[in-house]
Amino acid sequence: MIEWDPTFKQLLSAQCRQCPDPYFAPYHRQLLHVGCCSHSPVFGLFEIHKMLKAGDRAFFYEQIYRHEQSVVDDYTITVHAYVHPLYMEALQEKELSNLEQADLKLSFSVCRFFVEGKGCSLHPAYKTSTCRSFICSTIEEQLTDQQCSELSHRVRQIREEVRAFEVVHQAKLKQKNWTLSSQLEPILDYLEAVK
Repeated sequence: MIEWDPTFKQLLSAQCRQCPDPYFAPYHRQLLHVGCCSHSPVFGLFEIHKMLKAGDRAFFYEQIYRHEQSVVDDYTITVHAYVHPLYMEALQEKELSNLEQADLKLSFSVCRFFVEGKGCSLHPAYKTSTCRSFICSTIEEQLTDQQCSELSHRVRQIREEVRAFEVVHQAKLKQKNWTLSSQLEPILDYLEAVK
């Protein structure tokens, strides 16, 4: 049901191709069924480091940094999902809180790296920790207690590796007063040199 990929430290499930979770069902029949690939991935220093260590600076520039839907923050870059225009129609039909609007928006969204019939088009090493660790509640409910325990262990393993990297290297970059928007090239050189 859930497979651990030790090479790229990611959780995988064959069920994701036909996502069974009603929370991730498309809101309208005109929309693709993309499951949890409806969010906007946030790439941090860890993922950027992975791209650079693979010698993929061009990919970083073209697909992440210069993407027309990217938002560059101090130490992260968010590539906003495509939101189908039907979202605005659905939004006008209801009076919703901000949280309810965000949930509804997911039902109309598709990650920019999703490819119909394939799933995620990102190299597994470049996927965010969320993408590598997320398993929906519908799949999780089918697991035994031991499988749930193993799942929790793997999720912690993925997130702790990323958090440890981010804490150390954000602190060093903050000391230099470097951010992705102000000192991109020095940061890329720095991340590329990290072992």
